[in-house]
Amino acid sequence: MNIFNSSLNSDSSNKYFSVEVITFDGDSYMEEVEASNADEAQEIAASMHEDVDYTMVQGCFAY
Repeated sequence: MNIFNSSLNSDSSNKYFSVEVITFDGDSYMEEVEASNADEAQEIAASMHEDVDYTMVQGCFAY
């Protein structure tokens, strides 16, 4: 069982996610975004920057 998927993506209510965004230039940014799941959070964080290489969820906070 994948604890990440079961705990972060199972509830339909929005949560706050800490997402690290890495650009092709090697710059790293931490973004706090509100989303319903981890995939959506990564998409939102990536849209805040140009030339994104990858994103990684670092944490999740329910409210």
